[in-house]
Amino acid sequence: MAETSRGNWSTWFEFLFSCIGEMVGLGNIWRFPYICFKNGGGAFLVPYLIFMMLLAMPLVFLEFTYAQYSNLGPGKVWLCCPLFKGIGYGMLTLVAISGIYYNVIVAWTLYYFGNSFSYKIPWGDCNNEWNTDNCYMRGQTVNNTLFNTSLLNITTVQINGSDHHYSTNTTLLNVSRQTSAEEFWERHVLDMTDGIENQGHLRWQLVLCLLASWTALFFSVLKGIKTSGKVMYVASTIPYVFLLILLIRSLFLPGAFSGLAYFFIPRWSDLLKFSVWSDAAIQVFYSSGLGIGGIITLASYNKFHNNCYRDAMILPVLDTFTSLFAGCVVFSTLGYMAEASNVQIDDVVKQGPGIAFMVYPEALATLPLPQVWSVFFFLMLFTIGLNTMIVQVQVITTGIFDNFPNLMQRGKTLTRLCVCVVGFLLGLMCVTQGGVYILQLIDWYAASVSLMFLLLLEVIVLAWIYTTERLYCDIEMMIGYKPSLIWKFCWRVTCPLIVASLWIINNVQHEPIKYGKKSYPSWAIGVGWIIAIVPLIMIPAGIVQSFLAAKGDLFQRLYSTLKPSPMWKPAKTKGESDENNVELIKLNKTGDTNGANLYGKIDKL
Repeated sequence: MAETSRGNWSTWFEFLFSCIGEMVGLGNIWRFPYICFKNGGGAFLVPYLIFMMLLAMPLVFLEFTYAQYSNLGPGKVWLCCPLFKGIGYGMLTLVAISGIYYNVIVAWTLYYFGNSFSYKIPWGDCNNEWNTDNCYMRGQTVNNTLFNTSLLNITTVQINGSDHHYSTNTTLLNVSRQTSAEEFWERHVLDMTDGIENQGHLRWQLVLCLLASWTALFFSVLKGIKTSGKVMYVASTIPYVFLLILLIRSLFLPGAFSGLAYFFIPRWSDLLKFSVWSDAAIQVFYSSGLGIGGIITLASYNKFHNNCYRDAMILPVLDTFTSLFAGCVVFSTLGYMAEASNVQIDDVVKQGPGIAFMVYPEALATLPLPQVWSVFFFLMLFTIGLNTMIVQVQVITTGIFDNFPNLMQRGKTLTRLCVCVVGFLLGLMCVTQGGVYILQLIDWYAASVSLMFLLLLEVIVLAWIYTTERLYCDIEMMIGYKPSLIWKFCWRVTCPLIVASLWIINNVQHEPIKYGKKSYPSWAIGVGWIIAIVPLIMIPAGIVQSFLAAKGDLFQRLYSTLKPSPMWKPAKTKGESDENNVELIKLNKTGDTNGANLYGKIDKL
């Protein structure tokens, strides 16, 4: 049985904290503020909270249900509807692609962590070799001139004639100025080129950090969930302590409440922009771990009678709270930076995935003993990023082990090592001087195009082909009762309609990717679409494979691949005999607490 070879969480808390580690990660502290800042702050929160209720809760519940019922990961769980096994393969492909660049972000945090041990914080002043004449520090004065703005204004006075008529001319010099934290990020950490077409050379410092990240990851997954679950107890709670400290400090900075107002007060006109709604939905999927197999993998290690309904209500709320918590820290700091620079919050820093690596370091530099706070803060970021990567590697290895069970007995360590080595080698393209452009390209297309389509197909197949009746019967077997009918409506109607609408309109109104104000060349956009399509190719590939493996004529093959495989059955709980497990299957097929022989009726179609 699956449970004998794969194992289960020792306690419910291991599962809970592992899910927190998957959901509450750099997606909340890095990506959420970046996407929120890009879409006008408060305007973004309205659709984000709506989609968290209408999409995240029902879909997390759905993924918990069929994974816990079978104790199978995304690579094997589609025994429930073999024709669409390609959905699982697509999820594995997508998580592999996202893991390539995600661990690069973890490597960035490790690089900042190492620099935090310097005698002076290297991003705290403009007296370093990478700084330019356009570098400035907020509030700095030189010759009684306050340098706070990012653009220079020169005003000239001209006297016209003897009547002493005065006229003034103001010239705006388009000289881009950057704070010391921004220059440290772009000119030292990344040493950025001028575009994706110019990749430059490998940044050996980042290569070493990437190697260290993958090495730490390998040792973290070496013994599977038995050790990683216990690590999550500490690693999942540390972020809240440090975020609270940073929030308290930032609230005493001038301009902090202006930043919070920008964060919480919507500009209602921005809600008319479809991109705000689309980005909100994608962020919900991204931070909730939906569509990439993380939730499915973690739930597949649950004990059969775990209350997955309760868990599906708790975790999205925690995820939302953490995103808002991290947003308060970032935007209160942005408010301070805007007031010190005498500019609008929209213009205070460049938009891009590095926003957290410019905002957070500047906030840390204002604390007493900034080296101490920087060490702990970036260690925290590294830890929570590693937590997410642990789950992503487990998704891939679980998919491999489920499909090749012999490797569970003889090749577990070698398989995990190969996954980490390949991930490191592929990640090297993101640690060149132009690697950040590749990183954003992958994130832009993989997250928006493939993710939503896989989710759409997943919910349609489970709700309409596997059927919500079967799902409710499975839930009743696990938790002892059937949940409210509202979830059936969400799975059959609300979720498919919302996701389908978002996916179609998002692709119709697709805008070319930009890094800040830099446009990507057409060939790079083409590569982005290839990245988006690769996970989706797995769907027709899975259909072809299922048809070839089935027997009979075309109709018989279609029928046999649309209904659950004979190998689809409830997981055996610990200490439960095979005979008892057979009884569970009989209950599911013939037991009828509400007068409906669900499986029997479906098999007669």
